[in-house]
Amino acid sequence: MTLNSVIIKYLSERCGCDVTTPAGSAVLANDIEAKTGEKLSANTIKRLMGIIPYRFIPRSSTLDIIAKYLGFSSWDLFLAKINDSISDFNVENPFIEVNELGIGDEVSFKWEPDRRIRLRHRGDGICEVIEVENSKLTQGDLLHLIQLAEGYPLMAKEVIRDGKSLGNYTTAKTKGIYGIRIIGR
Repeated sequence: MTLNSVIIKYLSERCGCDVTTPAGSAVLANDIEAKTGEKLSANTIKRLMGIIPYRFIPRSSTLDIIAKYLGFSSWDLFLAKINDSISDFNVENPFIEVNELGIGDEVSFKWEPDRRIRLRHRGDGICEVIEVENSKLTQGDLLHLIQLAEGYPLMAKEVIRDGKSLGNYTTAKTKGIYGIRIIGR
């Protein structure tokens, strides 16, 4: 599981660096130990940031250490705080958990400049690109996604093209994706 962009933003702000790079992950690991007395390896941080591929859910103790670093006693309390802060802006539920979509459900969205995509969920968070305009992604690509959210980047854990892994993929880094529509629910 890769942490979503909101949590990564909190970690980057607390640490004072971009934690989505290998060097930033090492700085974060050291800062977590210095500020909490708890140790998370740089490789664990890299897995949470999506730098090292990792298809499993992290241990709750790992997530609790992240929460403690951010000033909360538990991961659940931290998530509750994020949800409270989002609701202050009248956003009902900005996050779409991709693995909760039905098989065959389609999702479309846009990002700047003038890019558009339509995906079909194949199950387990894997989506196939069925339509695309002005993107490096192509029709038939398979994206392994965790979440989609208005105003946040599109972050795929992995892109598979013609049976070959192209690695992870992030786009819409500055303004995020918008106009998310789910078809099939």
